Amino acid sequence: MAIQKYLHLIVLYSICVCGTACKKLVEVAPPKTQLVTTNVFENNSTATAALTSIYGQISSLSDLSWLTGMSSDEFLNYSTTQSCINVYGNSLIESDASLLSNFSWNPQYQFIYQANAVIEGLQRSTGVSDQIKNQLRGEALFIRALMHFYLANLYGPIPVVTTTDYSNNLKLSKTNVADVYKFIITDLTESVDLLSDNFVNAANNPTTDRVRPTKWAAYALLARVYLHNKDYANAKIQATKVIDNSITFMIVKDLNSVFTMNSQETIWSIMPPPGRGYDTDEARKYILTSAPNQTTGVSLSYLLLSSFEPGDKRMNSWVGEYVDNTSNVTYCFPYKYKILTDASISEYSIVLRLAEQYLIRAEAEAQLEEFANSVADINVIRARAGLSDLPIMSKQDLLNSVLHERQIELFSEGFRWFDLKRRDDFELLMNKIAVKKGVVWNDYQQLYPIPASDVKSSNIVQNNGY
Repeated sequence: MAIQKYLHLIVLYSICVCGTACKKLVEVAPPKTQLVTTNVFENNSTATAALTSIYGQISSLSDLSWLTGMSSDEFLNYSTTQSCINVYGNSLIESDASLLSNFSWNPQYQFIYQANAVIEGLQRSTGVSDQIKNQLRGEALFIRALMHFYLANLYGPIPVVTTTDYSNNLKLSKTNVADVYKFIITDLTESVDLLSDNFVNAANNPTTDRVRPTKWAAYALLARVYLHNKDYANAKIQATKVIDNSITFMIVKDLNSVFTMNSQETIWSIMPPPGRGYDTDEARKYILTSAPNQTTGVSLSYLLLSSFEPGDKRMNSWVGEYVDNTSNVTYCFPYKYKILTDASISEYSIVLRLAEQYLIRAEAEAQLEEFANSVADINVIRARAGLSDLPIMSKQDLLNSVLHERQIELFSEGFRWFDLKRRDDFELLMNKIAVKKGVVWNDYQQLYPIPASDVKSSNIVQNNGY
């Protein structure tokens, strides 16, 4: 078959999968022709292209860092758009569906749908080699697990979607979070056995680009899921597997190099689509070249900035400043990604990195009362920041120290909202944050409202309070 025909089939497949997947979860219809999907999975090249095309869209995950950063205490809001005010004030309403559909609900289910389409196509395929079929299935399971993880943390009980059959999806109801985690763990456990040990490119050859998941990415995500599921022993085991692979992964000493393309701290990252004139969506979203105003821009909150210890090098390296000479006001912004415009790509959006694994293991060790080990892991991160070592301390003080290090190390990466919700004193913390924001906190606001259109046309019940 001529290469032109392959490309034509890939385009048709993208229209079929991506076009329908952008609709609401319950309105995703099957492809108009099964021949297109069948042909796409005729051989290794087109099957790989079908899977890797998903990664070009996942750069939208940076929207989650904005959404959750606004919900927590990372950002100050300057927008006068009502839905943005509602996110910042933890006062989302059901009619904010367009915001949530664009930034969280719809994109995650879109990627789940596409992952399921790949899984189903591979199951029917007789032309894809076993080696490539294993890698692609492993990646699809990894994507499906990651998206269910985000959805469960944003919305609580959610539909678990394992098929592209829209008539079946229409009948789905919510699955409780404990069972969602079981499903995620099952997907990731299988993906570990299928994924490559090494990074591979679009031709499935070894590469230095860290843009396709390996089994180490599956281990890293398993560590995160086990931590959220309070299975601390397994969280430690999975994080240790990644940390011990010191040939591939290491803590990058130069803070300004952590978020560069293919840094050794990167476990998995998203390659920016070429030709758009900039590298990461994070840089485009957060770097300030003018004062934030009522339509664009956020700045880092005073709550976050005041949490940095004196002498913390992360303040100098990862926090940028814009000085408005007219008002003589200095606005601080996330400066982890530093390239705003770029003719040649030099930064990738990092989804999984090694520092998180050290902090996962430190928290798990604290919960397991392995205090010396926990402190040692925290101090790895503090040492890079130029801070003194912490001493061994009580369990609660140690857990507070881990939360503090996560707040500073992982700010603007989409962790803070989820971390706060895992705390036993979450309500107390959110009440204090609400006072700083000038709003009132209500317990039901820890879950986002499900877009009204999906509630009305399916078996999905709206979250309490909305």
